[in-house]
Amino acid sequence: MMFDPTIYDNLKVVLEGAVYDMDLNDSVRILGRTDRVELSSMSRSFSMTMARKQDGAAEGSFMLTASVADLAAELLADSKQQPGCSLELSFVFPIADIERDCAKASSMISEIWGAGPQMSQCIMMEYGQQPRQMKSKLEVKFIKKLDERHIDDIPSLLEHLHLCLERLDEQVNE
Repeated sequence: MMFDPTIYDNLKVVLEGAVYDMDLNDSVRILGRTDRVELSSMSRSFSMTMARKQDGAAEGSFMLTASVADLAAELLADSKQQPGCSLELSFVFPIADIERDCAKASSMISEIWGAGPQMSQCIMMEYGQQPRQMKSKLEVKFIKKLDERHIDDIPSLLEHLHLCLERLDEQVNE
């Protein structure tokens, strides 16, 4: 009997391959990769973190997740449930002025991604570090679930992620 990959498996493979292609083309350097199965909730998540190759101060990540409900809806072909995966992006970048830099980043991300995703920002700093270095973590959560119909959108999604890194790096260097 042949293994039939799930929506999550198919999206994960395409995302991972596309990011490694970006690394081979010298547009990003991969900083981390996590492939996790959470046994307590039977959920799965896959994430990769990257920065631009040239002087990339900003880091960008995506996290693809599938819950046990998503898997059950897919395997049982439950017409009441929409099977698919959740996608979240996050960007971590240095800031000097909280109000100015966070507002600019939020506006820029909204310009690139539109009004669809939910955004939030959190300020981080290491206590005792001198001079004080602040960073913002900006999260972009997509409400709509992804499935195989979105595979052709992955190159565009990663181009948008790269554009966000480019613009955040420009903001940092201003």
